[in-house]
Amino acid sequence: MGVPPPGYGTPPPSVPAYPNSLPPPTVSAGVTAPPPYADPYASVPPPGQMSSYTPQGTGAYTAAPPTAAYGAPVGGKTGPSLVNFNNLEAYYRYVDPKLPGLKGASTIGATLTVALFNPLYLKFGANWGSGSGGGIAGEANADYDFASIQAGAGFHTSLITNRLTFVAEAGMVYASLKARDTSVSFSDGSIYVRPALRFTPWDFVELQAGVTVSSADKYDSKMLDLSSYFRVLPMLDIGIGADFGDTTRAFRTALRLRW
Repeated sequence: MGVPPPGYGTPPPSVPAYPNSLPPPTVSAGVTAPPPYADPYASVPPPGQMSSYTPQGTGAYTAAPPTAAYGAPVGGKTGPSLVNFNNLEAYYRYVDPKLPGLKGASTIGATLTVALFNPLYLKFGANWGSGSGGGIAGEANADYDFASIQAGAGFHTSLITNRLTFVAEAGMVYASLKARDTSVSFSDGSIYVRPALRFTPWDFVELQAGVTVSSADKYDSKMLDLSSYFRVLPMLDIGIGADFGDTTRAFRTALRLRW
């Protein structure tokens, strides 16, 4: 092998030294800095104060609000309240007159209730029906027609609890009965007042009781009405009831649409 030329290898080449540890990170006050040497077998250093910055993905957990079934508002209620003053009610009513010689009559009718500014409302109604006289004075065709119309206004307020509502209503009613082949006929216009209670023991049941007092002298001047309604759809109820007056008694079934 040859002889290296003079000065070869002097001075020795300088090689940068490999660092034994990473430079210390820049930390804020109160935050624990990592150890100078990350020894995998070293014990975990004691925890220090948490950083004021919220780590990503670790924000405070807030439970989502409860969700109701599709089509139902939050809180479990479905549709408007049963004690409602925006509704349309259609009914079938069997009327049994106490007038001598007249048999029962099948009637149909409807009632519209419209809410004004709280707590006032308006009510309009009409019904019509026909019945048989059962052979009055020997006549076989003593049939009769009965009709009435109503218009009134009222107010409502809660009593003791929101489930119990007091209703007071006043207005005018016109009733007419026309019988063929007999003198049993009348037309009677009157003013009426009706206080009532409406109670909802459950969200799907309403119980109602009222007393109607009117100035009529040929038709019911006093009447007690009892009703119950059952929610079958969010805005639709089925109702059954009975009316007990001083000249008639009646039994009815109804469909009520609320909005």
